[in-house]
Amino acid sequence: MKSYTVKRSDKPVNLSAGWDSEVWGSANIAGVEFGFPDANSDHTPDVQIKMLYDGKRICGLFRVEDRYVVARAEKDQDQVCRDSCVEFFVKPAGSEFYFNFELNCGGTLLLYRCKDITTGDYVELPVEDLATVERYHTLPARIEEEISEPVTWYLGFAIPVELFEKYAGSVPEKAGWTANFTKCADRSSHPTWLSWMPLSKLSFHLPDEFGNLIFE
Repeated sequence: MKSYTVKRSDKPVNLSAGWDSEVWGSANIAGVEFGFPDANSDHTPDVQIKMLYDGKRICGLFRVEDRYVVARAEKDQDQVCRDSCVEFFVKPAGSEFYFNFELNCGGTLLLYRCKDITTGDYVELPVEDLATVERYHTLPARIEEEISEPVTWYLGFAIPVELFEKYAGSVPEKAGWTANFTKCADRSSHPTWLSWMPLSKLSFHLPDEFGNLIFE
């Protein structure tokens, strides 16, 4: 099983500081590279993520070299997976639930607390909880007309630890967290599905196949 170590930051993380900035320069890089040849188009974006933990928030920054980019979701909890979207799936230590933080390139968020999405055993979190998740994005919130030329975009997020305490009763100081990082664009003209972890089938809701998430 793959592992990713989230480095500890001794000061609050600035999401917009830049991929190569001092604050993000210390973070490990994970490549989101596992694809599904039978389903993916001939476009394969280059996707990387860095993560940091500042004691109060779990922070991530995606870097995506992309094409055929769309962002048509109008509000949080819309189906952002249809857009050019990056995702952080995470199962806190000791919890029976996992969370799917799905963010399109414009920063619109979908978030469920899931036990088994195939049976409908999940809860859509209230929008007031989603509002506590800070976001940073370099592309506009809405992109109706697809950007077909090459573009590199960034998407950052900062999740308050209190959110995991509220819905899972777990904090990063507890060992045993697992996670996956993914990229999709279901309704782009060139759809793609990519994952950090190798997966047994084309589904990102596979918590038994998440990798280890280790907090420094």
